[in-house]
Amino acid sequence: MPRIVVLLLAALGSSATFATSRSVMADDTPSERRRTISVSGQGEVNAAPDLAILSVAVETTAPAAGAAANDNAARSAKVSAALKTLVGKDDKLTTTRYVLEPRYEPGKRGEPSEPRIIGYVARNEVEVETHKIDAIGAMIDTATGAGANRISSLQFTLSNRNEQLRAALAKAGAEARAQAESVASALGVKLKDVVSATTVTPPFIQPRRFDAGMMAEARAPTPIEPGSVSVSANLQVVYEIE
Repeated sequence: MPRIVVLLLAALGSSATFATSRSVMADDTPSERRRTISVSGQGEVNAAPDLAILSVAVETTAPAAGAAANDNAARSAKVSAALKTLVGKDDKLTTTRYVLEPRYEPGKRGEPSEPRIIGYVARNEVEVETHKIDAIGAMIDTATGAGANRISSLQFTLSNRNEQLRAALAKAGAEARAQAESVASALGVKLKDVVSATTVTPPFIQPRRFDAGMMAEARAPTPIEPGSVSVSANLQVVYEIE
């Protein structure tokens, strides 16, 4: 005889499912009976960041490729040297991108013409990973003062999220339990043991990002407020009921 499943849905902020299932053998004797409630809980915690990732770049132009590259190399070396005086022993300073490409003369509207190179652009991007959160403003000022003319990105995050993840999962579990108790009360049943518990989506850390474009000149001091980052977790729990 086929397996019979009856579902009753209740909307209490998140989805909740009440199910009764029965497996019947060939002799029509019930062998197993389990009624369950399935709920989803979400938890989120905020924490002060302890890691900043700053990307700065030096962009130079010249009529010849060699001149653009040489000018960029000299200025990039100064930027890297200046930043190294500010980073800590556990921080990282790496080159993440280097581009040397031609610039073309804009074509006149309505007049077909062959592309003509009028110069070259060199761009060297350096990324700093630092635990010195309070020094980010000084690093931006130092980099621009040494020759960087572009701040590509800035984000604040956590170097180790385990503690925050456990707290987010605990909140998600408590929320799931509260939802299950509400559903059980509404249906006039009692909760028993947890049948299963799984994370619906991988735990997620939301860094705080700042995007910036070309900076014409250095500004000192640059105020930076890191704010907080959030770690969230979703937990789906199935409870047996009586």
